Amino acid sequence: MIPCARFAFFTLTRDSLFVALAGLLLMTAFSFEPPLAFEVGASVALVFSIGLLARSYFMNEERFRRSEAWRALTPDERPAGDTGQQFAREHFETLLLRFAQGASAVAALLFASALLLSLTLDDPGFDAIVTAGLAGPG
Repeated sequence: MIPCARFAFFTLTRDSLFVALAGLLLMTAFSFEPPLAFEVGASVALVFSIGLLARSYFMNEERFRRSEAWRALTPDERPAGDTGQQFAREHFETLLLRFAQGASAVAALLFASALLLSLTLDDPGFDAIVTAGLAGPG
């Protein structure tokens, strides 16, 4: 694997892990209501996927040269010439789309889990507590 492709892969992997950590923290914060927690996690994954799609759509030569995957490499590690740079950009766009596809699959799985949990749980849960608190004492 060429250094540019390897670094782009690990950069996107790192970004995905940070988003996954944020999603897990939000899901833990909403763990009192499991279907809601899964919906929050799915929303985080879906927003990340849309962000990757937008990044891929607006990627051009100038934006690729300003990306971390290009700037972190030393000049001798970068692909030579315009053809090499265009190949690296196209490979980076492909990686962006693959990661977006994975994030959307995670979002679909989490949304399906939220739906199944909401259908199987008979406990009204937090909604009953809030409704009872709003109704007042007695």
